[in-house]
Amino acid sequence: MTTTKPLVTIKGTKDGLVFHMDDACSYQELLAELNDKLDTSRHHFEKGPLIEVTVHLGYRYLRHEQEQELKDMIRSKGNLVVNKIESELVTKDQIQHAKEYADVKVIPKTIRSGQVYEIEGNTLILGDVNPGGCIQASGNIYVLGALRGMAHAGYLGDEGAIISASVLQPTQLRIATIVSRPPDQWEEDEYEMEFAYIEGQQILVDKLHKLTEKRPNIIPIM
Repeated sequence: MTTTKPLVTIKGTKDGLVFHMDDACSYQELLAELNDKLDTSRHHFEKGPLIEVTVHLGYRYLRHEQEQELKDMIRSKGNLVVNKIESELVTKDQIQHAKEYADVKVIPKTIRSGQVYEIEGNTLILGDVNPGGCIQASGNIYVLGALRGMAHAGYLGDEGAIISASVLQPTQLRIATIVSRPPDQWEEDEYEMEFAYIEGQQILVDKLHKLTEKRPNIIPIM
């Protein structure tokens, strides 16, 4: 007796539902089975709060209009909303993004008071950024020394950019359009590499070893 492998597998997690989609069948076959499964289980999703759905496509590529069709179908079946769609495929945009982040411009000196450097892309400062000094980059900023001046990463609007320093005690940090002034007390005697990043429309600071957790697409260079 042969059994047919399901094209759509639905699993529950603490964060909602995960839809695992077969990546070998046709898109229309996938859509038809998804529609049938959601109709069969619809009574589970019609009441209560919204349930977030993560869709795993495997190695399947969907055009933008197909992604939207998938989201609309799922949303029409009750209190379901697609939170994200994940694929194992690497797109041209992702390749270009990784290439841009791998290209780092090096400034082999300290930025002193009154000096302003504006860099297209990512930059690595082999020195300090002194109070009154300023570094701006459209990508990430890495300071191998102490950052005690002002730094503005992602100044063209990249909210995924970070600012990292061996000693992070700035007069001001900016990422994209978000501005963060330092707290009243910085730990003057605690020197440990840290990085700043945007989360929830505010700038947060964490230890550098957690960079891959917060920004897995950024290659650590410090």
